[in-house]
Amino acid sequence: MNQESMRDGTWSSEKTDYSLITQCRGCHAPEGNLRTVLEMEPMPLAGMFCETGEEALEAPVFPLTWAHCSHCGLVQVRENISDAFLFSKYNYASSTVPGLVRHFDSYAAFLSDRYGRDAKVRFLEIGCNDGVLLNRLPRKWQRIGWDPSDVARRDAENNSNYQLYPLPFSEATAQASGLEASVDVVSGSNCLAHISDLRDVFQGVRHVLRPGGHLWIEVHDLQALLQGGQWDTIYHEHKVEWSEQALTRCLAPLGLVLRETFRTPMHGGALRICFQKTRVALKTSCGTVPPDPGLAELQRAYEQRYESATARKLLAAADAGKKIAAYGAAGRANVYLNQMSRLPFEYVVDEAPLRMNKFLPRIGTPIVPPSRLQEEPVEACLVTAWNYRDDIVRKNSDFRGKWLTAFGE
Repeated sequence: MNQESMRDGTWSSEKTDYSLITQCRGCHAPEGNLRTVLEMEPMPLAGMFCETGEEALEAPVFPLTWAHCSHCGLVQVRENISDAFLFSKYNYASSTVPGLVRHFDSYAAFLSDRYGRDAKVRFLEIGCNDGVLLNRLPRKWQRIGWDPSDVARRDAENNSNYQLYPLPFSEATAQASGLEASVDVVSGSNCLAHISDLRDVFQGVRHVLRPGGHLWIEVHDLQALLQGGQWDTIYHEHKVEWSEQALTRCLAPLGLVLRETFRTPMHGGALRICFQKTRVALKTSCGTVPPDPGLAELQRAYEQRYESATARKLLAAADAGKKIAAYGAAGRANVYLNQMSRLPFEYVVDEAPLRMNKFLPRIGTPIVPPSRLQEEPVEACLVTAWNYRDDIVRKNSDFRGKWLTAFGE
């Protein structure tokens, strides 16, 4: 199974393999435990943004299916594209998103209050991105970031606030770090959706955590996704979708026991869960985990996506010769616009320098600054970054068209 590949952020004529997973990403149950629960139209990588319209039109597409593991309950993408290939050029810097900055302000305060601002805490963050959390934690803490992306490396080059390991986190890299049983707190926010072999990561966490140490995980909540019909969050880079049950079943056998669960509004609904390292592995129920009935409803919502109220409004405007646009060129936009290719969006607005003036793959929609809303007005603007809708509407109060959202109402 081959598609064209990307080098230094641009697509070349070389071939790269993708594969279908042969075991659960989280618990390593064999392939026989995986059942397909959702199939979507083949699409390009959601994190890809092209330099030219011509390049965008030639972007490769990949199949996209979701599978459910009957052993642990984890929902995951069957198609596997290597992390190095997906994230060698990463077009996402957390500190450029105001809503995320507010979230990490709050999370840093939460952690500081929990462990003490003046305490001696060794804190390690997996997937630290541009240091948006690490830079907000107490200066007295020993802060360690772990992230292989170019975004993380650029921030670390100009930042002495924390130590960066510019590598993928795994059991092998954890063992080579010299941090065995020395870390008080490990945290991962949104990164566990982007890792191919999660059990390997969890084994690395167990290696670096001291006995009694804590693992804090922030992940998108499968239940929130199903309740909101959020099929726009499903893409190749977003490899898994977690529930509390699936996390518990994956972590308990490694001696990481559930302590606390919180729910937050981040990204349209997220879990914040604490696990503690114990000296012995714990057993979980031997029974199988049936798929959530909401998965079948999600498949139907996806299949009937052109029949939604928002899609009908956008189609009616286009059929009447009126222009439509979108706002927020993150992964959700790439998914929605590619899966809704009958909708002729003029452009998609975005404020992030890493994406501005590029093009969405396959459909060739240009990514433009917010000023375009005034320079080239449209009848309706779909907020594809619907989890930041209020911020977007507030900052663009001069826009006289209709604001629409397809999810998150």
